[in-house]
Amino acid sequence: MTPRHGLDPDESRRAALVESLPAVTDDTPLMAQLKQDARRRIELRGRRFPRPPQTRIITVANQKGGVGKTTTTVNLAAALAQSGLNVLVLDNDPQGNASTALGIEHRAGTPSIYEVLVDGAPIADAVQESPDVPNLWGLPATIDLSGAEIELVSMVARETRLRNALDTYLEWRVANGQERIDYVFVDCPPSLGLLTVNAFVVAREVLIPIQCEYYALEGLSQLLKTIQLIQAHLNPRLHVSTILLTMYDARTNLAQQVANEVRTHFPERTLRTTVPRSVRISEAPSYGQTVMTYDAGSSGALAYLEAAREVAERGAAGVIGEPDAQETHVNGHSADGAVQPTIHEHQPASAVLQEEQ
Repeated sequence: MTPRHGLDPDESRRAALVESLPAVTDDTPLMAQLKQDARRRIELRGRRFPRPPQTRIITVANQKGGVGKTTTTVNLAAALAQSGLNVLVLDNDPQGNASTALGIEHRAGTPSIYEVLVDGAPIADAVQESPDVPNLWGLPATIDLSGAEIELVSMVARETRLRNALDTYLEWRVANGQERIDYVFVDCPPSLGLLTVNAFVVAREVLIPIQCEYYALEGLSQLLKTIQLIQAHLNPRLHVSTILLTMYDARTNLAQQVANEVRTHFPERTLRTTVPRSVRISEAPSYGQTVMTYDAGSSGALAYLEAAREVAERGAAGVIGEPDAQETHVNGHSADGAVQPTIHEHQPASAVLQEEQ
């Protein structure tokens, strides 16, 4: 095989293999899925993703439950770690589901994020390495964290405790000769309380998973309003950098319509990759794993691997956080925090998005 002009032999081989895949049409959806999975295996297996110029701290947030926040957090983290990067996950949800998926200990009494937030303990004393994925660490959450919301209320600098602890930990790693952390992902509870506020203050970027269902955008206005308040008072550098469409079912018109609306109004922030509904993704946590190690060849694992590549390449290219030309105005606030004419709160999501058309 003759290498193509401008490509190294490995890239040339990948490109030739992708071109050899059979053609598909809209009448062959199963073949289209199989071709997409085959392309992802060829293009992504064994590939090392680019390192960001500095540590990227990303909070995964959506106050609506069941949209795939924890699943997205742990699988993106595992995919990036498998691709040669150093990744830390902060489990800031009292349910501790991210800790379960990472395979790290989080029974009551385990040093955890609770001690970091409430007692001021160093992260270095509580962080654990995932047994399944090298270069992937997690700060676990135990049941004690469920009381942290109340205990934090009376504390000094209650909104910045996680940020101060993380800054200290990142400096400690470098001072002790350890490799720099490339990505920090913060998993949030499905609420907008003090735990989520700490997650917004510690981060520079927000990644919003949006379920491809009718109610997907119903709570987006409140989330954007909260982010605007954090920008104004606590963290001016915070911005929505990424939107990921999850639980996508290409067989339904509804999923396609939701995806098209989100892409129309957030074109620069929405990843090209969509995460499909997948039994393998749902099964993986019951084995204490992410889908990246539970079934690396499944459609769900390949989708998260491709989404991770997009996140890494966008960060390396410095294209994150640019305002969209067609920014959606939701309930009086655009995603960049600018105040816009108020839209009535009980309008359906489709009406909110169509307001600017």
